[in-house]
Amino acid sequence: VEGLAGVGAKSIATVWENASFTRGVCAAAPSLAETHQLQLTSAQEVINTPNITVLEPVVQKLAEEDPDVVVTCVYDCVPWMKAMRNVNWSPKAQVFTVCVGLHGFAEEMGPDAEYIMGVTPWESSLDIRDAVTGLSARDFADMFQQETSDVDVPFQAASAASVISIAVQALEGSDTTDEVALSQYIASNNFKTFYGDVGFDSNGQNNARFLLIQYDTSGIVRTVFPEETSSGPILYPMPSWDRRDCIRLSQCNTSGGTCTEEGKCVCQISDKYHAVGSGETAECVPNERLNFISTSLLGVGYFLVSVVLVLAVGILIWVYHHRKNALVKVSQPLFLTLVVLGSVISSLSIIPLGLETEYRDSYDINIIDAACMAVPWLWGIGFAVTFSALFAKVLRVKLLYTAASKMKRRKIETKDVLSIMVVVLVIETSILLSFQFVSPLKWEREVLDDINGIAIESVGHCESESGWWFFASLVGFNILCLFYALILCFQTKHIPSDFSESSHIFLSVMFMFQVLVLAVPVSAMVRDNTNVFYFMRAGAIFLQNFTVLCIIFGPKMYRIYKKEDSRATIRRHLMSKRPQSSALRDVNAVSKGSVASVEEGMNSHPNVTIARNGESSGGFVENDSQLRDSQTRRVSFNGSIP
Repeated sequence: VEGLAGVGAKSIATVWENASFTRGVCAAAPSLAETHQLQLTSAQEVINTPNITVLEPVVQKLAEEDPDVVVTCVYDCVPWMKAMRNVNWSPKAQVFTVCVGLHGFAEEMGPDAEYIMGVTPWESSLDIRDAVTGLSARDFADMFQQETSDVDVPFQAASAASVISIAVQALEGSDTTDEVALSQYIASNNFKTFYGDVGFDSNGQNNARFLLIQYDTSGIVRTVFPEETSSGPILYPMPSWDRRDCIRLSQCNTSGGTCTEEGKCVCQISDKYHAVGSGETAECVPNERLNFISTSLLGVGYFLVSVVLVLAVGILIWVYHHRKNALVKVSQPLFLTLVVLGSVISSLSIIPLGLETEYRDSYDINIIDAACMAVPWLWGIGFAVTFSALFAKVLRVKLLYTAASKMKRRKIETKDVLSIMVVVLVIETSILLSFQFVSPLKWEREVLDDINGIAIESVGHCESESGWWFFASLVGFNILCLFYALILCFQTKHIPSDFSESSHIFLSVMFMFQVLVLAVPVSAMVRDNTNVFYFMRAGAIFLQNFTVLCIIFGPKMYRIYKKEDSRATIRRHLMSKRPQSSALRDVNAVSKGSVASVEEGMNSHPNVTIARNGESSGGFVENDSQLRDSQTRRVSFNGSIP
């Protein structure tokens, strides 16, 4: 108690088993604690020969008190040690009244015996030599073990052997063999022996101080107090079990770290390594390579979205500015606007495409899960709007010319083709809703490499148990739609592009078809490379929408810029296909702004028929009576024109 108070201990607790010797030894603790100003937190008795089950609750109680020193007065120290291990608690100093220094205890506890203290009147590590024989305590212990083959050297053997040395020293010192004189000489002097510095009090009891002994970090017993006879310093405080395991059993030190008191590993190169585990599992491992999309590549993706948005805004402003232009009217501004809107929606899917996080326990996992499903929603709805608008444009022209080829007058209004858009959107939305509610995409991270179960490289993806089927349905439906649109474009290829735009729509649809067919399998092949996977998908989405906008609106802008969209240009085109009088009437119809009006104007002429029997559907002829009338009639177009 005195020795531990000298190194900083402030509190003490005692535990003893129900036996006279053990009870008597621990009974001295309260007065000693008071003498050396230590707080006595508790004093508890347990049954005779207690086992681990009995001792664990006692250890748990002490763990709550957390005294600096615990003195345990038991005959078998191993159950107490194992109970402390199970609870994962230990005081700063654990003192036993027996066990320490015994071979059986050290052998059974192994490295756990390190730092454990005990009290004894003698120990072979005592730093002292006998005045008669010159033997040290270690020399005597070696001789004893050699002669007896015993592993342990009891203090009783050293005590008995030291009596001979005391007698010789008394005989030589008193120079007499008188029994009374020898007795008085022995009682009044101290004698240096391998048992210690022996002296006697007035009662004839040995007044040599008890020794505080301790296992060092090599498992060797050292005398640590009193200082004048010590063979080593007091190792205080005793490390926690986790710290001891970290130092002794873990890879922390070998991996470039140091162990904390809590048994954690502190890595020296914190920017490249991080600590994992505690105690035996504590170590420094390389920082996990999460394979996030590079910042520069994300910047490219956002730039591509910006390009489409800026282009879309510019196109909408251009359409509104030229809304009264004949060419814009013929191109059906509503559907032009829908093409722009669909391209914008589809391009916005690039933004959630770049959102990532770590594992499922991340704080933003709900946002990332939502981003996973936002990609198919934005891309699918955007595709549906763009495609259905293009599809409606070409279908409207096909219906008009089909009716004209059958000599029927038909007016095709916007509502007649909007139903096509509704059908496409309903099917697309149905697939996406099923995807959303049955097996939505969720963020998952796959570990690619690990060290002892600790991930050092991983890759994250949006995953779904049955998502492949829904994605295949979505892509398959879009491919079928594009394929049918290509067929319609082929069927209307003979119609003048001034009205139908079939060649431009054909190029747009063909490009969408090619990008979709090529991007899907290529993206699947580079799935594990996040940068390439992101770039492939973002690039495909951008090309799909950017090229559609350029192909549909580029030629129109160029023609208006070159002033090739005037009524005179359209009138010349019509006059190249049919006689003057009928063509001029149709120019008035064109000026009203739709292909349907053109057809009505063409077919409303009482003497005009659609050419058949070898004539192309784009050419028109008149009958004899009309030819005669045309010689004397005048047709009004922005004034009187013959």
